[in-house]
Amino acid sequence: MAVPTYDELQDPGLSMLGIARERYYNSYTSTSTPTSPIHLSDLSRLTGGNSSGSGVSYPAVNLLNTQSANFFRNRRPDGNDPQKMSEFFGYNQDLQRREVRFAYSNVNGSTACGFLMSSTIYWHDGSNTLPEEGDKIYTSETGTTVAAAGYYHLFDPSSGISTFTYAEVIGGGGGFAGTVSGVDFC
Repeated sequence: MAVPTYDELQDPGLSMLGIARERYYNSYTSTSTPTSPIHLSDLSRLTGGNSSGSGVSYPAVNLLNTQSANFFRNRRPDGNDPQKMSEFFGYNQDLQRREVRFAYSNVNGSTACGFLMSSTIYWHDGSNTLPEEGDKIYTSETGTTVAAAGYYHLFDPSSGISTFTYAEVIGGGGGFAGTVSGVDFC
């Protein structure tokens, strides 16, 4: 489980132990405890480690988490001093992004399904091979820019063969841009 987002958090607030558990065990709510002491400077250093004297050596910060100037969309520490616990809201140490191979249309799904696969690769944050409703699609593996609104004919990322499905991606604001609103058959 990742660190709670600002909206999910309830009192008493973020826990440095919880952040240490996410960074070391990939689970904010783990019942295991890293060896003391725990130093915030080691937790939030982009390269990880324990040069400030933490009892364990933390892995590097997962840069696939979204970095945003908007506090409510940020999902990883910026690595600049002063290092703050608030930079860890929503952070996920073991986050992975998966390739999306596609053909794009801004007209409709049928049009997208008529196109051949693009050589461009996008990425999604879902847990399955192909994006599903609720997943976000990004133009880079780091998740800095969301995919444009439209229709994405989906191809198997390994073979390049059509899955005969398309994902509809919504645009707009409020953090929903780039989100898959549904997947349907071609």
